[in-house]
Amino acid sequence: MSARSADLTEKWYEYVYRDRAADVRGFVAAYPDERALSVSCERFGHDYRFVRPLLADPDGTLRAGKAALRRFLPDDADRDLQDVYLRVTDLPAESEVALADLRADHLNRLRTIRGVVAEVGSLRPKVVRAGFRCAKCETVTRQAAQPDREFRAHAKCPRCRSVGYLSFAPAASEYVDAQEVSLRDPDGSDTVSVLLEHDLTSEVSVGEEVRLVGVPRASRADGSTVGDAWVESVSMECLTGTDR
Repeated sequence: MSARSADLTEKWYEYVYRDRAADVRGFVAAYPDERALSVSCERFGHDYRFVRPLLADPDGTLRAGKAALRRFLPDDADRDLQDVYLRVTDLPAESEVALADLRADHLNRLRTIRGVVAEVGSLRPKVVRAGFRCAKCETVTRQAAQPDREFRAHAKCPRCRSVGYLSFAPAASEYVDAQEVSLRDPDGSDTVSVLLEHDLTSEVSVGEEVRLVGVPRASRADGSTVGDAWVESVSMECLTGTDR
């Protein structure tokens, strides 16, 4: 772990977990039945050394948050909590971007986006922790967390260290519900696809306005340098029927 990662991990513990230790222990004890923990950005105060990395490098900062959660695991735990969802809310105003204004500069950064639900897809299973079977020693392992759309495979068997014998074992893997929704700009016709997972699925209907905290991504078709934008959800709030 780098010095910066260690510093962010300490800040997560200090700002978010320490004064609610009993609740966090309860959450960790309920894992994996419970996977989502709500965290208000207001808990970080005005410490730019935390908020700036959160907005600019959400992947690394959220990994640090999950690393800090491991302090609450029992000593004999064999899980790394990398498939936990830290539902960060209440980002500073500077994070908000209109859907129509999404550009390449916004990719892989934490943003707040408002939109109207234009389309809701069906629920589908998403692998969050992949199991692999070794054809050589017959060992089944569950070591590969799958935090995004790109499937991550193991090359080497952790038991016999053989390379090239591992295959995906669906029955030994863990899944959550996933759902794609299309958001439309409230003031225009621009749309973007949003991937919802776990507790965020089945929470909105067509026509409802939402405030989404998420990470804009780009998926690239084979052979092309031009990708399609989509948003990986971090948290979501329905604004319809509220005073916003």
